[in-house]
Amino acid sequence: MPNLTRRTFVRRAAAASAATLLSNPTSAQDARRKVVVALPTQPAQIDPMIWNDTPSLRITSNVFESLLRFDYLNNSELKPALAEAWTRIDPLTVEFKLRPNVKFHDGSDVTAEDVVFSFSETRTKGPDGKAQTVASQYQRTIKSVEALDPRTIRITTSVADAALEQKIAAWGCQIVSKKAFDRAGSWAKWFETPIGTGPYRVVWNRKDVGVLLAAHDGYWGGRPPHESVEFRVVPEAASRQNGLLAGDYDLVSDVLPDQFDAMSGTGAFEVVGGSIPNLRVLVIDTTAPWLSDVRIRRAMSLALDRQLIIDSLWRGRIDVPRNAQYPAFGALYDEGQKAPAYDPEQARKLVAEAGYRGEPITYRLMNNWYPNEVLTAQIMLAMWQAVGLNIRIESVENISQAQKQPIQAFWDSSILLFWPDPTALYWRVAGENGSWTRLGIWKSEEFFAAGAKFERSTDAEERKALHHAMLEIIRDQVPIIQLHNNGAFYGKRRDFSWRPYPSLIMDFGPFNMAGA
Repeated sequence: MPNLTRRTFVRRAAAASAATLLSNPTSAQDARRKVVVALPTQPAQIDPMIWNDTPSLRITSNVFESLLRFDYLNNSELKPALAEAWTRIDPLTVEFKLRPNVKFHDGSDVTAEDVVFSFSETRTKGPDGKAQTVASQYQRTIKSVEALDPRTIRITTSVADAALEQKIAAWGCQIVSKKAFDRAGSWAKWFETPIGTGPYRVVWNRKDVGVLLAAHDGYWGGRPPHESVEFRVVPEAASRQNGLLAGDYDLVSDVLPDQFDAMSGTGAFEVVGGSIPNLRVLVIDTTAPWLSDVRIRRAMSLALDRQLIIDSLWRGRIDVPRNAQYPAFGALYDEGQKAPAYDPEQARKLVAEAGYRGEPITYRLMNNWYPNEVLTAQIMLAMWQAVGLNIRIESVENISQAQKQPIQAFWDSSILLFWPDPTALYWRVAGENGSWTRLGIWKSEEFFAAGAKFERSTDAEERKALHHAMLEIIRDQVPIIQLHNNGAFYGKRRDFSWRPYPSLIMDFGPFNMAGA
């Protein structure tokens, strides 16, 4: 008998458990697929209030929903979800009418009380009661949430917020069952069997193994197309590729360009996906030695030949935005902005002006938390060396270690366009109350003032001028080095008709009908 590693043994045991849990006698006509997806990582907990990272978005979006949703196949148009309708009462007030007869995964009805609870301090302050959740990124302007009757909810903001409806549809505003949360008795117990309204319910979430979801056949949006979706943790890209070709998986994520040919070399498999509005950046502790000098930060950015990185590692299939913005901003999109410049000669001059003499600058690098992360770092190291910068790698395992205090370094991250408005990008993470700002790594009263005015303004021309000012401040101060848009590429079986969104969200529900 061949030797089994502990991980292999646990995975096989989990697969056997899944088969037992999900086996139902069905007719051939009624049979649905048991989908298996290979991902490099999984969320530590299945709860949208805790994480908004890549693995959480991919998996958790199938479990929880908000009052509104984005139609990613129709330019992110805002659509009803748990709310069948909504009305702007005034600049500070929006009322939502709940869809009737919506069921949680445990069969109970969704009520206005559940909505109020989902926005309460019990949820937003999180397990430790210290507000270490993502709620502040999305609910910053919300003053109160109240039930007017069992199906009507009124949300009032402290200031006018033109993007409130978009934020409600985005993340950290998903609705959970108050009764199920109270019944769990603790956050730890809640994480074991969280209850939402999405097309799939959680069966289990096992560290280093994966996550199993089963169809929620009482789903208001229609019968889920699959009996189950199992997300298996397979960290190595080559292992995901080999597993797909061997028939172990229906779909694999994070396909690298050097795998495109192998996955498309036969008629049985194909590669889908492309560039998405997920901005890859380097986040800088601007209080650190040398990194506190804006000339060094500018030099670091000017030294990078982004197009070479894209051509070498991505086959030219991703791009670089014109500063931190996207065409989805509509009238707010600033056509006059340019992509970050490549000017190594100017970078050398700035390094000399700063009086830099080769002191090490720390780069906290994760092992391919992002696709091509290590290869990109190797290319950038050579480019920085060429302009006289001595960047030293400090290997870390995850984002938490990258942000461990005192930081005094820079690290890889990304900013996803959670909703189509500038408040979703740098302002969400680098504004006065942003998650990166709270780390104490930068401060700009000028940026904070412009962003605060922008967030509460409802005048189109004023918002446009303030957005331009915010982009210019970021370009000038360089607290974050913009690299490129991330690419989301997937390998899949051709007989599995799933389609990707221009987003990190992986939808296996009835709204993505190509997945049926």
